[in-house]
Amino acid sequence: MYEVDCTVVSYNSASDLPRCIESLQKASGARVNITVVDNASSDDSAATAERLGVTVVRNRDNRGFAAAVNQGARNGTAPWVLVFNPDAVLPRDGLTRLIDTARSQDRVGCVGPRVVGEDGAEYPSGRRFPNLTDAAVHAVLGKAIPNNFATRRYHARDVDRTRTVAVDWVSGCCMLIPRTVWEELGGLDEAYFMYIEDMDFSLRARKIGYATLYEPAVSVMHLGGRSSRSRRIRSIYHHHVGALRFQWRLGAGTPRVLAFPLAAAFLLLRFAALTALSAVRGFGKR
Repeated sequence: MYEVDCTVVSYNSASDLPRCIESLQKASGARVNITVVDNASSDDSAATAERLGVTVVRNRDNRGFAAAVNQGARNGTAPWVLVFNPDAVLPRDGLTRLIDTARSQDRVGCVGPRVVGEDGAEYPSGRRFPNLTDAAVHAVLGKAIPNNFATRRYHARDVDRTRTVAVDWVSGCCMLIPRTVWEELGGLDEAYFMYIEDMDFSLRARKIGYATLYEPAVSVMHLGGRSSRSRRIRSIYHHHVGALRFQWRLGAGTPRVLAFPLAAAFLLLRFAALTALSAVRGFGKR
């Protein structure tokens, strides 16, 4: 039987935790040690997790997603580390399938499943690292014209998703990582408060020779973004700061000394526009 240390980071996730934790506890073929790290929720997330019989770490303030995941992972020594969102649900045989995939090849640093919403719509996990051009075009046109060239390339739509395939990165809502790789990389980069830390982990893994695999035989249901909606502007801010940090680390396509100021200027303008739009929408709801 496999042994897995799973970290679930909660922030006002009390309504989601029971279904999430139950799915982890019922995982077949694996003993899952579940740690819920609560980032100072204003609801009863921590108490809910305690009633469900899992280990709970209560933070006095919101330390961010990456730092909280690292806290939870340090609680165990199992050969496998699972990062799992509180608003996600794991199929019964999903964990063993992911582990089998990770063991099927040498030097696998991370495995992620197919991700779907409650309505069955597929979330584009298993993407490419975006260069500066693709990131900018996708940011502007991704929602209005989802079939634009940059979004197609960023979402890796040309990749055959009917089989296990190597990709650049997978969604942090469910990431299975060998403990040895986790320790070698030092876990998630805590400079990312929320967002982009999953992309960054796979980039760092690739730089030292580890692959990231996408496993379509496992479908994880993910409600998505529920804890971030209550702090919309703060979420927008952290997403843009993370994106800027990642572009510096990626340094692809254009020399960093040229690309970084361009990325910074673009992200600043986009952040200002989205913040203004969010404020207007919020005002309209009063």
